[in-house]
Amino acid sequence: MDTKIYDSIPELLEGLSDHGSIHLECNQEVAEDIFQYIRSHWGAADTAFLTFQDKGYERQTVMEYIGFFHRLFGETRAVEDILEDFDLGDVRKAKMRSLRPGEYTKIQLARVSMQNAKLYFLAEPLTNLNEGAMGKILRWIEERREAGAQFVTINSSLRYALMMPGTAFYAEDGKFCEVEKDGEESEALEEELEILKIPAKSGNSTLLFEPREIDYVESMNKCSYLSVRGTLYQTQLPMYELEEVLKKAGFFRCHRSYLVNIQKAERFEKWTKNSYVLILNNKEHSQIPLSKGRIEEMKETFHW
Repeated sequence: MDTKIYDSIPELLEGLSDHGSIHLECNQEVAEDIFQYIRSHWGAADTAFLTFQDKGYERQTVMEYIGFFHRLFGETRAVEDILEDFDLGDVRKAKMRSLRPGEYTKIQLARVSMQNAKLYFLAEPLTNLNEGAMGKILRWIEERREAGAQFVTINSSLRYALMMPGTAFYAEDGKFCEVEKDGEESEALEEELEILKIPAKSGNSTLLFEPREIDYVESMNKCSYLSVRGTLYQTQLPMYELEEVLKKAGFFRCHRSYLVNIQKAERFEKWTKNSYVLILNNKEHSQIPLSKGRIEEMKETFHW
């Protein structure tokens, strides 16, 4: 099946009926245009928004803030249950102004969860979250989708877009391109390259990384990036060449858009019925999408 490419925001959002939910990697300018389009074309009673500009009432505690919207929306779940569902129990008495970015994101997601909307627009819903909170948010998104809701999420990293239930897209040159799904025909492999180090650009310099230094490789907007000590470096080598070279060093193609250094893998987890991730043991504890169809291959390859 061919991947979709949409030429405009209206075309992309018309595709919601086909995709159920759309998770887009794009910049803030594109995100703002999508937000304004949804706000002007969808009924206010049927939509819920989490935007980059959302600010809470800084003098309120988390409990007071959630309690206010609990009454406003006529929510039937207990406030304590909502705090637990969004991993907020430890900060329930904290002032809003004292919260860290990830905690603030969880509070705003708890707020929109009480609106029982048909369409949710969420900007960066997984950014700054630890793995436990991320799993809870993904399960909530899946539960709402199963109840008939649709999601449009905005993400600065394609990795987050790929983790969420629905279809991942990236914005490029004014178009919206669907990320190819696993199982589709892969690129033809060229002649095998014998490379001992992987080159990548950093300003005007070319850096040479040993495979053991690389945590994972990410394909984004038709470019490949090496993740080394928390920083992404662009390499001119295409993904299929990197896969052929790095599989000899213990790398595995865990997703069409990702190669992961299995030596850095700590564990893999099932977060929703169709969402799996590899958790790395690097400083960032990176969460890398793991395609459901590649789990058995991974187990057989590495004798897990």
